[in-house]
Amino acid sequence: MKRKVTMEDCCELERLNGGDWHAGRGLVCWASNQTDGVKVKSLSSGAVSALTAGGRGEACPRFSPDGTRVSFLSSLPGKGRQVCVGMLDSGRISACSSIRGAAMDPVWSPDGRYILFSSSQETEERQEAPSDEAVVIEDFHYKVDGAGFIRPDGHVQLFLLDTRENTTRQLTFGQDDWMHHNWSPDGKTIVAAGNQNRPKEESIGFDLYVMDVFAEKPYFRQISRDLTIVSYPNPIRPVFTPDGSAVIAGALAPDADPALGYPPAYFFRFPVDGGEAVQIFRPDEGCYQCVQFPYNAFCGNGLDKVQVDPETGDIYFVAGWQGQGNLYRLAAGEEHAVPLRAGKRVIHGLSRIQDGKMMIAEGLSGRPEAYLLIDLKEPQKDLMLVQSAEKVLAECELSQAEDFFFETLDGESRVHGFVLPPAGRKEGETYPAVLYIHGGPHPFYTYGFTAEFQCLASAGYGVLYCNPRGSSGYGPVHQNYARSVDGCAFTDILQFVDECLRRFPWIDRERLGVTGGSYGGYMTNWIASHTKRFRAYITQRSVASDLIGYASSDMQGSSAGFDHFEEFMMDALRKSPVSYAENIDRPFLILHGEDDLRCPVEGAHQLFTAVKDTHPDLPVRLVIFPKTPHDQPRIPALLKRYYQEMHQWFDKYLKEG
Repeated sequence: MKRKVTMEDCCELERLNGGDWHAGRGLVCWASNQTDGVKVKSLSSGAVSALTAGGRGEACPRFSPDGTRVSFLSSLPGKGRQVCVGMLDSGRISACSSIRGAAMDPVWSPDGRYILFSSSQETEERQEAPSDEAVVIEDFHYKVDGAGFIRPDGHVQLFLLDTRENTTRQLTFGQDDWMHHNWSPDGKTIVAAGNQNRPKEESIGFDLYVMDVFAEKPYFRQISRDLTIVSYPNPIRPVFTPDGSAVIAGALAPDADPALGYPPAYFFRFPVDGGEAVQIFRPDEGCYQCVQFPYNAFCGNGLDKVQVDPETGDIYFVAGWQGQGNLYRLAAGEEHAVPLRAGKRVIHGLSRIQDGKMMIAEGLSGRPEAYLLIDLKEPQKDLMLVQSAEKVLAECELSQAEDFFFETLDGESRVHGFVLPPAGRKEGETYPAVLYIHGGPHPFYTYGFTAEFQCLASAGYGVLYCNPRGSSGYGPVHQNYARSVDGCAFTDILQFVDECLRRFPWIDRERLGVTGGSYGGYMTNWIASHTKRFRAYITQRSVASDLIGYASSDMQGSSAGFDHFEEFMMDALRKSPVSYAENIDRPFLILHGEDDLRCPVEGAHQLFTAVKDTHPDLPVRLVIFPKTPHDQPRIPALLKRYYQEMHQWFDKYLKEG
């Protein structure tokens, strides 16, 4: 008999930290938060070996082009996070980068001699300890969640590691950021996204540049004009065409209505010689953009989102659609993409294409992320290469989500919802349920595996989650940002709960709770202050006060469009959940990270004070977690406490009350 999922399972769940496969050698490599070093497996014999530099958090392994070596990242004692290279035949670590910052995202050159990587020059030690230097602020975008103030040496630069000479050369300098780098097929040119010609307040604005990296005086030359290269929140690494004459990259639609929020992303072909960019992707009913923002699925760390077939020039990419993360093919010369591998799954990472095959990262509702090998001619067939969280799969009883669609009350769109029943549910009995609202609002819930939801189900709760308007993956009308804050999403969510109660009689309508983080926290606050339908609330890293976010968030607000600043402030107060705190009259728990710069912790303090002040006898609790940015805690002990707070609150007010 299988056991139930526990909080320890959630906190210690294995996460894959990158991988690769090599067709010629018949090998797959991977790393995870639970592996000892990098694992290398023979696909023919099944034999597994390990490579390690003796550091912590070894991740992002990639085979050299000839398959004789593996590069990976390792945090080395006294040296920081460096690029290491392991020899497969001997296991010897043959080369390491030598920089004082934390190395990121290593990419082999086609000839296997060089590794291109990026790094912030701030050391890991400095990132963890407060600085004793004064901070001078003269412009917006002077801080970022998870990193704090952006100091002169804190920008992301590019470096070149020569594995033959064991030397590291810095390629970029200054107060700009460079990332999403890649090599041309002949290994002479690199492409990267940079922001040197963008105003600092345009924090996600990047252009496309190429560099003849071995020229006597190499420099970056801009090849994009009037387009914003996709860099956030799910970046697309630019890829050269097979002949090296152009770069394929994702860019935000230039003519999109700003009111819609995050614009759709399309593919463009950028000539290396600087000619006019050509849009090569056109949206249709089955694929309306070239990115996906999955909320409850691990995002394929270490794998790319786009690949180009070196033989045919066909483009393969992942995009969200109807709760799915599908693999699409944009054939050379065509403008409309066709789904290649689709269904109730989420694909969120792709390896390079070799011999007509590709390794993908894929998850299902009842199966955590796995690396699978597929043949592009028969993409529905797959070979399991690596399965994460095997212990949980083997030992635990997992609940299976059911999903459904319903029309919105105003007829504008359809909402997609999921219901995860309690583990071991008995026919004829009723159970409490938790409505879990996603953040964003543009991310979307997928068919992927969610350990936290499984833990709630094991504790005897149904978990209700949906993609109201504002969520991506359902077309531009549904994704309209305005609908997420004008009352439409609020109505969608309440209508979803009504549909759940109608379709699933085991849900006890008198024992419903609500929780969510970021935008989900904002909506939790709004529901708590505008309805009486739920018994208990937990708001996580929430948006509580627009005025606090305006000045203190790493995404500064703007008073543009108002005749007077006072009008802007009054409008911000009107839209802030804290302004309606006197209407919150059900048990209310606030969970927040002390280092959150996206939704500053001052908002949590203000919300707690306002609710407690207006309801002195109401159960109100604020729990602040140290060393925690805009996320749930990353330290396992703190994460366990976080989940304990949630379960104890819902147990007390949904089960015992």
